[in-house]
Parts: sequence; C-alpha cells; structure tokens
Amino acid sequence: MSANKACIVAVLGASGSGKSTYVKRTVAKGHARLLIWDPLAEYDGQATDRAGDALAALRQAKFRCVFRPSPDPAVRAQQFDFVCRAALSAGRLTLVVEELRFVTTPSRAPLGWAQVCLTGRHKGLKVYGLSQRPASIDKDFLGNCTAIRTGRLAYPEDVKAVSKALGGHAAEIQALKPLQWLEKDMTTGRMTSGVLTF
Repeated sequence: MSANKACIVAVLGASGSGKSTYVKRTVAKGHARLLIWDPLAEYDGQATDRAGDALAALRQAKFRCVFRPSPDPAVRAQQFDFVCRAALSAGRLTLVVEELRFVTTPSRAPLGWAQVCLTGRHKGLKVYGLSQRPASIDKDFLGNCTAIRTGRLAYPEDVKAVSKALGGHAAEIQALKPLQWLEKDMTTGRMTSGVLTF
C-alpha cells in the first residue's frame, strides 16, 4: 500500500446486518498491524483498556491490539482521542472503529479522529469505521470515505444520510434484507451488491 493512497471505509447497517463479520474477514487477510476500538466486545482475543498496553503494542512490527474503552462517556472520549493520535503517530496500520456514534456526532469529530480521516493516508493508515446509526455520526468521515458499504438500516433518517453520502440509491437501501449489502467505491463511482454468507 502506498502511504499516499487513502483507504477509509464506512461499514454501516442495523444490528445483525453483518458489519463486524465483514470487517473481521477483511482485516484477517494481510493486515499485520491492527488496532481495534471495540466498545461492544465484538472481537475475540486479549483486550486492554490501558493506554500503556496499546502503546506497547504499537511499537511492534506485527500486532493485533483490541482496545475496550470505558463505559463512562467522558473517559471514553479521552481514550478515543488518545487511540486515534497513537494510531497516527505509529503509522502503517489498520484502525477499526466499532460504533462511531459513541464517539462522534454529525457536527463533531474529536481532533484525533478528524486527523485520522484527513491525514491518515500520509501515515499509511487504513481505516474502517462502523455504525448502526449513520445519521448520528460524523458527516466529515462519510465525506472522506473511499468506500461506503451499507446493509439494512432500521430508521428513515439513516437511509436518508446514507443515500445522501452515496449520491442516491434510497430505494435500493430501503429494500435491503438481512445480510444483503450495497457498496460504492467513492473514487470510481462503481456500485456493487451482494449477500454476506457464513
């Protein structure tokens, strides 16, 4: 991967639409340096809630660090900013952020996250941001994505937000059944669709 080639992927969909399964399969292939923000305990393996453990992992040539943040919103916000800044500092890694609505809003992105989305490509970052409620997350993130993948969405405002980000396709999004998905390559405009299989 070229350090200047952006890879920012939104993976959206209601609970049970296969977001985490898709990302787990994707990052299992060729992602030797992996930092996972995991507030919902979606990822197996040894997890940490300590900044020092995360920093120690980031110094390794290969690592898989699962960070489980505090349930306290104020503490979680500080931890998220730290994790994002640490990812930028370390460089050459894949950052997975589960449930963005816990840490961003449509009008606010923590500075560390904004820097990841705006300048992460220069540090060789690949970013996967997941959310059940795309209408409730940082709009700048969606605007910077190189790909947007959506599964079934439960609320009309989420369909509207994703349709706006994709430049249309509201009817197709509303028609999605469990485990079906649509994806748009935002760099080429190419749309693909399919069904997640287990």
